[in-house]
Amino acid sequence: MQDSFTTPMMKQYSDIKKQYIDCLLFYRMGDFYELFLEDAHIGARILNITLTGKANGKGKRIPMAGVPYHAVDAYLAKLVKAGYKVAICEQLSPPNKKGLVRRDVVRVVTPGTMLDEKALEKKEHNYLISLAIDAKKVALTIADVSTGYFATTEIVSDSKEQIIIDELARIHPKECILSEQLYNDPVFLQLLRIEKGMNIFSYAEWDVYANEAESFLQKHFGTATLAAFSLENKKLAQQTSAVMLGYLQETQKGPVQHIKKIDNYSTQDYLLLDRSTILNLELFTTIREHDSKGTLLSLMDQTVTAMGGRLLKEWMLKPLLEKKTIEKRQSAVAEFLEKQSQRQELYELIKEVSDIERLISRCSVGLGNARDLVNLKSSLIIVLQIKNKLKGFENSLIKELASKITESKIFGIDAIIDLIKTIIVSEPPISIREGGMIQIGIDEDLDKLRKIVSGSRDWLVALEQKEKEKTGIGSLKVRFNQIFGFYIEVSKSNLDLVPATYMRKQTLVNAERFITAELKQQEEIILSAEEKIYEIEFRIFQETLHKTLEKVAILQETAQSIAAIDCLLSFANIAEKYQYIRPEMNSSGEMKIKNGRHPVVETLLLDKQFVPNNVFLDSNKQQLLLITGPNMAGKSVYIRQNALLVLMAQMGSFIPADEAHISLVDQIFVRSGASDVITSGLSTFMVEMVETAHILHHATSKSLIVMDEIGRGTSTYDGISIAWAVAEYLVTNGKEKPKTLFATHYHELQVLEERHSEQIRNYHMAVSDEQGEPVFLHTILPGGASHSFGVAVAKLAGIPDPIIKRANELLEELEKRDDKQQEVSSRKIYAPQQINLADRLIHKELEQLDIAQITPLEALNILAALKEKLQLFTKENIKYLEAD
Repeated sequence: MQDSFTTPMMKQYSDIKKQYIDCLLFYRMGDFYELFLEDAHIGARILNITLTGKANGKGKRIPMAGVPYHAVDAYLAKLVKAGYKVAICEQLSPPNKKGLVRRDVVRVVTPGTMLDEKALEKKEHNYLISLAIDAKKVALTIADVSTGYFATTEIVSDSKEQIIIDELARIHPKECILSEQLYNDPVFLQLLRIEKGMNIFSYAEWDVYANEAESFLQKHFGTATLAAFSLENKKLAQQTSAVMLGYLQETQKGPVQHIKKIDNYSTQDYLLLDRSTILNLELFTTIREHDSKGTLLSLMDQTVTAMGGRLLKEWMLKPLLEKKTIEKRQSAVAEFLEKQSQRQELYELIKEVSDIERLISRCSVGLGNARDLVNLKSSLIIVLQIKNKLKGFENSLIKELASKITESKIFGIDAIIDLIKTIIVSEPPISIREGGMIQIGIDEDLDKLRKIVSGSRDWLVALEQKEKEKTGIGSLKVRFNQIFGFYIEVSKSNLDLVPATYMRKQTLVNAERFITAELKQQEEIILSAEEKIYEIEFRIFQETLHKTLEKVAILQETAQSIAAIDCLLSFANIAEKYQYIRPEMNSSGEMKIKNGRHPVVETLLLDKQFVPNNVFLDSNKQQLLLITGPNMAGKSVYIRQNALLVLMAQMGSFIPADEAHISLVDQIFVRSGASDVITSGLSTFMVEMVETAHILHHATSKSLIVMDEIGRGTSTYDGISIAWAVAEYLVTNGKEKPKTLFATHYHELQVLEERHSEQIRNYHMAVSDEQGEPVFLHTILPGGASHSFGVAVAKLAGIPDPIIKRANELLEELEKRDDKQQEVSSRKIYAPQQINLADRLIHKELEQLDIAQITPLEALNILAALKEKLQLFTKENIKYLEAD
């Protein structure tokens, strides 16, 4: 590309662009960032800006497009949202000196490293991940450079693909970086693309950091080993962490010192939610509209700080497993509920706290200004007031959170407040290069220079008055602007009065501007003083920033405490608003909820009252509820409702019910619909079977399973067979017998209650049949459903009358055909019981034999006779057994 350019500036552009070949290069030229060549075409198309041209020194024009530097953040956000990386190339030497302006890239902006406050969702993490796999393990490192969050995990598993899918759904990253080897694997890329909205890039320097992972991490965190992070034996996690840290340092062009620790997490540390469960429970987006309205998060998020909103989402994705920890949160919520006036006072204070996490992150990577420091100071003053209010509470968790807000005039947040208050003015400008930030009395030289400038202003006022009197020009003005400096402006009607000592500087439409030797001398004094003022103020600002950032760890801990308090207050507020109760947590294996309500649906019913329902599940005696009933009767709402109540309870929240006793669960599985994995090329039925297989392989006796209409994606007999077998497996699979809510349209499965009377119970959604029209009562009752009301539901849904009429005719015809075969149908349904009876009769005969005394030949004869008896016993039913 360099051969195309002959001018020094364009050669400079070419040299820099070669170092950032995978980025769009924003090349600073005065008041604009310019794009050239293919970058210009991309920028013009995405940003809707004009494509122009520039001479390359060989008589040709090259494509060019630019954006104003003062509005660059908005343009960056558009490009990054479109999936591009942007390298910001700044002018690093003053443009008024001779020779080529020195330029270099000061920051690379990517989807996962965006730091502009306007481009980031306040209550959303902006996650970036690095991912690696080997024969047995998956390693994944997560970072949010906008908050300083940095975490990693290494998982040994035979289901690496499923782990990756589930972790991506939980993290929802904006960007993923891979080694070139993984990036060039089309099958692996296809797997990753299941996660919508995630940009995937290869990282050329992957091996550089991965090969020196341990020493690189030790150097950054200042440790002799990685034992403090429990990473000493996790080589793959070390590699993804080192690669992530290197990538952040390269994009931010600095040491990213606000990343102070590695959170080494395990998926066994919290209640697991897989991708299907997150989607089907509509925790963050609804299935149909893909909107946040009508989700559990939209209901539970009553937080008033951005930090609290982000933490609440983490709590929702990572419900707790320890009874003691859950009860600490519950007790905190209970005390906040009890002390309503103090809660309201805390609420009013906490909503005035700025996003401390992102404030200090921007400052750490060189994007902060004096206003950020003032906002930080103001927030910390409020934080101290919050801590003082928390002293009146008894809960151990509240006390613990308050204690993490470190008060100290030497090393606590008091010291930061005093530092900023002493040095930075209360209302500083946005720019940190043009002065006006530093208080009087901080620097002696600065104060002297300010007096010179201040005296010069008085001198200029006096000069204007003197020149008016001297020339007789009453409208004469002495002014200054950034381009032309100081000047005397005279209207054209008064040009005949201008003295010969005036030197013409600029011509305007209605006026002329002049300079005098005296004014020229004063201009040099003022501009020289101002330039020195800017240098001194910038130095003092940087020193203040550095001292503030020395306490990053304290500030981050303070931010996390405020976020947790915000979440607990949110729990208390929704508990009070919707009359929630505190669930009792135990490890008995029982789940007993009286008059439970769906937390979201009950708030969406405008003119109706939600019908509450009970549930009882027990790992030992009532393990699986087989729920039948027509569509619209409320099966899906009921089964999801109970999964949500368990999830909320293990978050530490109160729940919508009259009474609740919940045994801790380790995983919640929800299988329903085909979700959007069908875009991976799998059929809806295959997706259903893959997700069902995942549940059956990973559920434990402590898991909660919600299955909605298993087997509906294939033929009736196949579907019934699969649903039947799955239900039986869940209650007969050795020790692993998870609590299960099993909704189905297959009424044939109701006979399972008789075969597994200890583990399976039939329930149905009550429907009143009034003159052939169903009235859905939304109440769950013991026993199986006898009618599907399918045609009636179709009519309610608006299916055209001719179709409804024809469907009723066909239904009547089929029912008559069934009546004729009622006896054989009855035998068909009870065939499994008859076979069971035959088994028992044969078993009884065997018990009467002395097996030890039977020769092998006699044994074969006995078995042949028993087989003949079995065939005679089932002769009438054999064809129906084959069909089943």
